[in-house]
This record gives sequence, structure tokens and C-alpha cells, in this order.
Amino acid sequence: MNLVTSIYTLDDLKLLGDKLDYALIHIPYLSINYKNIDIKEALDYCKDNGIKPVLSLNRIFHPKDLESVSSLIADYKNYDILFYIADLGALNLFLKNGLINKVIYNPETMITNYLDMNEYYSLGLNSVGVSSEITINDLKKICEINNNVFYQVFGKRLMFYSRRKLISLYGDKNNDSYPKNNVYLRESTRKDYFPIVENENGTLIYRSYNISLLPFMDNLDIKYAYIESFDINMDLFKNINDIYYDFIHNNIDLSMAKIKLNELDLNIEDGFIYKDSVYQKEEF
Repeated sequence: MNLVTSIYTLDDLKLLGDKLDYALIHIPYLSINYKNIDIKEALDYCKDNGIKPVLSLNRIFHPKDLESVSSLIADYKNYDILFYIADLGALNLFLKNGLINKVIYNPETMITNYLDMNEYYSLGLNSVGVSSEITINDLKKICEINNNVFYQVFGKRLMFYSRRKLISLYGDKNNDSYPKNNVYLRESTRKDYFPIVENENGTLIYRSYNISLLPFMDNLDIKYAYIESFDINMDLFKNINDIYYDFIHNNIDLSMAKIKLNELDLNIEDGFIYKDSVYQKEEF
């Protein structure tokens, strides 16, 4: 099992750098959620510190925008890196360039069983992301057949992504303007606050809580365990990253890892770990 940690800025990378296996670097404009980061400077830092970089370009691309993916492939095809994508058009570009073995393909909630997993993996991918909205038992069944899985094991999960700029549209409707970052959405019938972001790529909404698969990781056989830093103070996230890193590298056992994580007093819920998502038809 390899730990993959989300990186949004060069400061994040340097803060966490002493305990990183893989750094998932969010590329401005090509990753759905990003901050400012100099990619080549980040890659140089990774090379100097023995960190394996993964470039995230997980937007859903309009066909006319795929030229930006081609340009990135041309710039970095000779680097010792991986690429993290969610778009089939982008996947085909990596196929054409003979780089499919460097690709982690994660279409978020689309892959829910081993048949789909194997079908995509047969293309020659490095790894495949499995849906975060299946139970832990379903995930284990997939891994029993093919464990080349990328899976988020900590952090806030993305629950909604649209190319529409919904905050701006809401502002237009109300003849007002609203901030696009560091804001939260609360439904009138719920108490939860859902982080919402609008940028050039559209609108993203995250779940209100963190998930943690740490209690299951002794018996979870996956290739990449991903932890997400979004909406978490970076000093606090360093503690989280260190706990997962030390556990994966056998510096601490599971019992001690759970104690250390509990001491951080994080907002953690089960999500879909035990229970499948249920879709109900609207009544008319």
C-alpha cells in the first residue's frame, strides 16, 4: 500500500515533505480544485526529496479544451511521474501517446464492481479509482480480484461537480455577488455545512464531514491510499498525514494510529462504509 497525499501549494509540499510517498499535485486550471503552485518547482522538490509526484488533471474536458492536455503531455512525458485523470477524452490522449501505464483513472463514483474495474484496468492503466459510495465489503470484494485500486481513505469527499458556475448564477438571480471560496452551503432542512467552491472549471460541493478508513486498513489491500487535505488546517493535516504514513510504513501499529487520530478530535462520519447509497424516486 502506498500513501498518496493531496498537495495544493508549494508550502503544503514542503510542510509535509518528510513523510510523503506520493504527492498528488493539483495543476491550476486542469485540476477541478486547485490553488497556485509552480509545477516544475514542485517536481524538482519531489525529485530532490525522494517523493513520487502525481499530476492531477481531473477536470471533465470539453473537446476543445483537450489541447491543454496534449500540451501537458508534451511537457512532462519524459518525467518520472504519474498522471491522475477523470475524463475519457484525456484517457484516450494518454493511450495515443503510449503513456497509459502512467495513468491513474478515477471517474469518482462510476466504478462500483470488479467487472468495470477489470475492463478499465485492461487498457494498461497504472491504477483505477473505485467509487467512494460503495460499502467497505464491496470494496474488499473488488480488491480480492484486482487490488490495483486508488481509493480515498481520509478527508472530505467530493459529492457534486458541475461545469455550471452555480454561485454566480445564484448571484445573478438575486442581483448580488457572493464569494466563491471558503464558503459553505446549508440546506434549510439540514444542520450540516457543505464546503462549496466555484472556479473556472465550474462548481464543487464536498461532504460536510471527513471519512476515515483507518480502522479497516489492516485488512485493506489497495495499491494507493489517498488522503485529502481540502478544508483542513495544514498544521492539523500534517498530524493526520504523519499518522497514516507511520501506520503504512509500520512505524506504529493500528491501535496507536487510531488513538493518535482520535486525539485530533476531527469531524469523522461513516459515510457509505457500512451502508449503500439509496436513490429514491421523487413523488409527483
